[in-house]
Amino acid sequence: MEANEEERLKFWKCVILSEVILSLRNVDDDQPPDPQLMRLDNMLIAEGVAGPDKGGGAAAAQNASAAAATQENAIEHSDYRAKLAQIRQIYSQELEKYEQACSEFTTHVMNLLREQSRTRPITPKEIERMVQIIHRKFSSIQMQLKQSTCEAVMILRSRFLDARGRRGEFVEKSIEMLLKIFVHLWRERQKAGSAEAEEEDDDELGGWEDMSEIGGDKGD
Repeated sequence: MEANEEERLKFWKCVILSEVILSLRNVDDDQPPDPQLMRLDNMLIAEGVAGPDKGGGAAAAQNASAAAATQENAIEHSDYRAKLAQIRQIYSQELEKYEQACSEFTTHVMNLLREQSRTRPITPKEIERMVQIIHRKFSSIQMQLKQSTCEAVMILRSRFLDARGRRGEFVEKSIEMLLKIFVHLWRERQKAGSAEAEEEDDDELGGWEDMSEIGGDKGD
C-alpha cells in the first residue's frame, strides 16, 4: 500500500511539473483566490474540522467541541463528536501529507531552476511565478480533499439527525458505513484525477523533455 502511494505521488509530481513548465508563459499574476476553495474552508471551520491554523491541533478540537455542544438537544452529541473527531483526524493527516508533498515538490523545482540558471539567466520574477503555478496546480488536490471532507461531515450530520429515534446497532452500522464512504470518496477522486491525467501525460512529458533538450542545446 505504501509503495503504491509513493508511486502515485511520483506520478502526480511528474504531471504537475510538466503542467507548470507549459503554463509558465500564460500565468496571471493577479489571479484572485479560488472562491470555491474559500467556501470549503469556511464550511470546514464552521463544522469544527478546520480552523485558522489550517485545521490541525487544539483550535480545531475546540471548534469541534463548540459546534457539537450547540446541538446537544438535537443529536446524540457525544457520538457525533467522536465520529467528527475521526473525520478531523483523517483530514488533518491528509492535509499534512499534501503540504509536505507541495513543499518537497517546490524545493525540487527550485533545484531544477538553479541548475538551469547555469545555462541561461533566470530572474526572481520567473522564480516567483513558477512557485505560484506550483501552488495553483497542487490546489486541485487540496480542493478534492476538502470537498470530500465536507461531504463526509454533511452525511454524518444528516444520518445522526435521521437516526435520533433509532438507536443502537443501526446507528453504529450507519456511522461505520459513513467513514468507509468518506475514505472511498477521497480515494475515488484521486483515482479519477490520476486516470484523467494519464491521458495527457505522454504529451505533457514530451513537451517537458523537448524543452529540456532545447535548454541543453542552448547550453552547448
